[in-house]
Amino acid sequence: MLKHIFKLSFLFGVIIVMIILIFGYLFFEPFLTEKEETITVINTERWTGEQGKYFIFTENEVFLNADDYYHNKHNADKLYPKFKKGYTYKVKVVGWYIPFLPRFRNIIEILETNPNKYTPIEDN
Repeated sequence: MLKHIFKLSFLFGVIIVMIILIFGYLFFEPFLTEKEETITVINTERWTGEQGKYFIFTENEVFLNADDYYHNKHNADKLYPKFKKGYTYKVKVVGWYIPFLPRFRNIIEILETNPNKYTPIEDN
C-alpha cells in the first residue's frame, strides 16, 4: 500500500514540475528568444478561423502576426496592414521556428521599413 502511495505522489510531483516548466517557459519566452530579423515580404494572409491572426510569408520562413498574452502583444490588427508585398522590414520576433512543426515565430513589432528596398514579386 505504501509503495502505491509513493508511486502516485512521485507521478503527481513530476506532473507539477512539468506544468511549472511549461508555464515558466511561456512566461519567459519573450526574454529568451527575442530577436531582430530583416525580412522581405512575399505574401500576407489572414487566418480564417480566428480573429487577430495573420501569416507573413518570406523567402525562408513563415511568420505569425498574432495577439498573444504571453508576448504582451495586442496590436496584430494594426500591424497587419503595414506589411506590403515586396517590401523589406526590420522586425522584432519571438519564439522558435521548427520547420517540421506548425510553430511559427510571432512578429512583435516593426522596427524599420525600408521602402527603397522594394523587391518586385511576381504572382504565379
